[in-house]
Amino acid sequence: MVKHFTLLLLSVLFCCATAMGQSWTLEQCIRYAWDNNISLQQQELTTQQYKNTLYQSKWNFAPSVGIRASENMSWGMSTFQRTTTDANGNEQLIAVQERGFSNSFSPSIYASITLFEGLKKISTLRRNQSDYNAAQQDVELQRNIISTYVAQAYVQVLLSMEILTVADSSYASTNVQLNRLKQLVDAGSRPLSEQLDMEAQLANAEVQRVTAQNNLEVNYLSLRQLLNIPPTASFEIAKPEIDIDNASLQDNDVARIYSTALNLPQIKAAEFRLQSAKHNVSIARADYWPTISLSGSFGSAYYNSQAVPFWDQLTDHNTPSLGFSLNIPLFSNWRITTNSKNAKLNYRMAELEVENKRQTLYKEIQTAATDASASYNKYKAANRNVTASQESFRYVEQKFETGLSNFTDYNVAKTNLLKAQSDELQAKYQYIFQLKILDLYRGLPIK
Repeated sequence: MVKHFTLLLLSVLFCCATAMGQSWTLEQCIRYAWDNNISLQQQELTTQQYKNTLYQSKWNFAPSVGIRASENMSWGMSTFQRTTTDANGNEQLIAVQERGFSNSFSPSIYASITLFEGLKKISTLRRNQSDYNAAQQDVELQRNIISTYVAQAYVQVLLSMEILTVADSSYASTNVQLNRLKQLVDAGSRPLSEQLDMEAQLANAEVQRVTAQNNLEVNYLSLRQLLNIPPTASFEIAKPEIDIDNASLQDNDVARIYSTALNLPQIKAAEFRLQSAKHNVSIARADYWPTISLSGSFGSAYYNSQAVPFWDQLTDHNTPSLGFSLNIPLFSNWRITTNSKNAKLNYRMAELEVENKRQTLYKEIQTAATDASASYNKYKAANRNVTASQESFRYVEQKFETGLSNFTDYNVAKTNLLKAQSDELQAKYQYIFQLKILDLYRGLPIK
C-alpha cells in the first residue's frame, strides 16, 4: 500500500513539474527511473519472496497443531450391550446380537514438534537470512545499473545540446559573413563565385544544425524511454554548471578505490550467497543425525450402538496420549552422502564466484581509472586545439574580409574549428561520464 501511495505521489509530482515546465536534474531522472523500471520492480518482488521464506523458516520452530475427526459406519450382525431391569428392579447389562446399522464418531486434537534433527532448522533459518540479504543487494545492484544507464543517456542529451549550440552559432556566423560578402559582391570588390561558395557553406551549416537538432531529439527519446515517461508529457532536463578540472582525479588510486568498492552490491551479494552455500552444507550433514520428535493428542469417541448420551460418551471415552519418536538413518541409498558432497561442491563454487567478482571489480576499476585519466588528457588536448583553431580562424577570417585570402582557406579554417569544437565537447562529456563511473565505485551516488 505504501509503495502504491509513493508511485501515486511521484506521478502527481511529475504532472505538476510538467505543468510548470520544470527541468529535471540527473538525480530526479534516476529516482524516477527507479520507481518506474519494471526489471527493478520484479527484483523487488523476488526479494519479497525471499523475505516470506525467511519469515516461514522462523515459524518452523513452532509445533504443528491440528484437529482430526473420523466417522465409521458398519452394518450386519453386531454385538452390543443393552441395559435391562430384572424382576427385583436391578439394572444389568446384557450382550445382545442383532442385525442392523451402527456408526461411530471419533474427534481428536493433536500437536507435534521436532526436538532435534541435527540443527537443520537453525541452518535453514541462517541460509534463508543470507538468501534474503543477497536479494536485497541484487536490488541495489539493479539500481546502480539503472543509474549508470540514466547518467549515460543524460550526458548524451547534454552533449547533443552543446553540439546544437555550436551548430546554431556556426550557422549564425556564416549567415552574417554571407550578408557582408553580398555587399562586397554588389560593390564589385569580390567575385560572385565567392558568394555562391558562401551560400553553399550556409546550406551545409543548415544541414549540420538540423542534424544536431535531430540527434538531440533522438537522445531525448532514448532518455524518455529509459525513464518510462509518457510520450504525451513534456520533458526537458536541466543543464548544470560544469567545471572541468582534474580535482576528481587526484584520488585516483586504484587500490584505495577498490577497498571501498568491496562494499558494492555485486560483491556483497556474492558473499551472502557464499554464506548461504555454507549453511546448505550444514543442512545436508544434518541428515546423518537421528531425529527426535514429540507428539501428543487428545481424543474421544461416540458409538450410536450404546444407549448413552452423546456428550456423556465423549466424556467417558476421552483418550489423551503423549509419545516420543526416534528415527535413526542407517542407509538411504547413498542419498545423504551424495547431497553432502554436492553441497560442499556448491560451497567451493560460491567461493570461486566471490573471487571472480572481486577480480572483475578490480579490473573494472583499473579500466575506469585509466579511461578517466585518458579522457581528461584528451579533453585538455582538445581544448588547446579549439583555442588554436579559433585563433587560426580569426586570422583567416580577417584576411578573407580584406581580400588577402581566398574562400578555400576560409572554409578549411571554419571546418577545422567546427571539428575541434565537436571533439572538445565529446571529450568533455566522456570525461564527465567516466568520473560518474568512478564515483559509483567509490560508493558515491551519481549526481
